[in-house]
Amino acid sequence: MGKIKPPDTSFSSPRVNSDAITKERLTILWAITLWYNGIGIQHGTDYYHISASKPPSLQSLLGCSDEEWKEDYAPALEYISEDDGVTEKTILRRKVSWAPTKYLLRLSSELFSDYLEQIVVPNSAFNPNKGHIGDPLESLPHRTATEQALSWLEAAGCRWKLYPGQPGHPRADIHGIAKHPIHHDTKMDAEIEVISDHNNLEMYAKKYAMFTERPGDSTWIFENREAAGKTINKLSKGPMQSYLEDRNPPCNIDNAHLQNPENYAIETLNRYLEQSRNKPQYTCPGMDYVQTITGIHESRSFDPIRRPVTIWDTNTDEIKILRPSDRISSITLEELNAGTKLRM
Repeated sequence: MGKIKPPDTSFSSPRVNSDAITKERLTILWAITLWYNGIGIQHGTDYYHISASKPPSLQSLLGCSDEEWKEDYAPALEYISEDDGVTEKTILRRKVSWAPTKYLLRLSSELFSDYLEQIVVPNSAFNPNKGHIGDPLESLPHRTATEQALSWLEAAGCRWKLYPGQPGHPRADIHGIAKHPIHHDTKMDAEIEVISDHNNLEMYAKKYAMFTERPGDSTWIFENREAAGKTINKLSKGPMQSYLEDRNPPCNIDNAHLQNPENYAIETLNRYLEQSRNKPQYTCPGMDYVQTITGIHESRSFDPIRRPVTIWDTNTDEIKILRPSDRISSITLEELNAGTKLRM
């Protein structure tokens, strides 16, 4: 079984202290960067991908032995942690000690952005201004929920678009597209937004206003049901005009204000939203469904890795694209270092 080998890096940025980046630290940075950007890692017959797996241990992600972890990589991770490069997060009820901070994401962008732009798929989801996939400032819990939602859609046979629209403009994280009548007019057949900052009323208001101006339904994914209930309370409390300049979209959700929101099941919250759409005395045009990241993960009948996807194969040092049609194209690490782009 092979280990991850990072691509060649010139350390040309003046913001990068090349003396502090050892081979082991660079390898850790690359492994975390691959995971964050939705690039799968294959060690032998084991596959790790953010859309299908709970976050593994960093040792598993690296593919190193117990001795290598103890002697080389654990001290390297400790150094990165002391330098505020990683922090601990709870994701899918699992403690993750290697979640990247904003500082680490900026550093890995400086080091790897050119390579990521060559291999991230869909390529339209790569944000060249950020140097990573997706919108600025997305945390690992946010990226995990977004990718887990893609697997949730795939398991149901739905199609999807990841980060539809232009970076820097209002957009949802995912556009889910139902292929079968059973999924029409459901939370899968909707624009899907992951909510990871649970105290930002301005962000809630802007997302809500965005969805009120668009056709179709919206699904909001939260860390847990308490966060979903609290957001319903905050949106219903209103008004939103102070956050939206000249707009003040209506929001009056049945049964809000919720007492002890952590006690309300997601099914109950969705029933309140449905009642708010159907009863004339209520209105909720910017939120149709709510869901949680754990609910998405546990509701799937199986855990497919979303397609298309890039896989970093440590057995052969190849980077492969797997398409929905099962067609595969690949380049070697040597070709990536030479600037070859992985073609869809």
